[in-house]
Amino acid sequence: MNKSDIRITEPSIEMQQKIIRARNAIVNQKPRYIKCPYCKHNAIVVYEDTRGHVESKCKKCGRVTVFDVLNMRKFKPLQYTK
Repeated sequence: MNKSDIRITEPSIEMQQKIIRARNAIVNQKPRYIKCPYCKHNAIVVYEDTRGHVESKCKKCGRVTVFDVLNMRKFKPLQYTK
């Protein structure tokens, strides 16, 4: 496949509006980077409201991994005071 075979088109107006709404929804959220378990390269970026499972192909090593976003969170250990 040549680069000339690839067709690039602008998204529809409705899709562009959805993209804008999604960008506005995450503007105040802190991004979290989940690393590829094989090569430790940043595989995906998730935000505070991300839930469920996502599948991603690592851009560095090419492996496909399914991530359970909720269980990949890093919780701060509880500190007990006496």
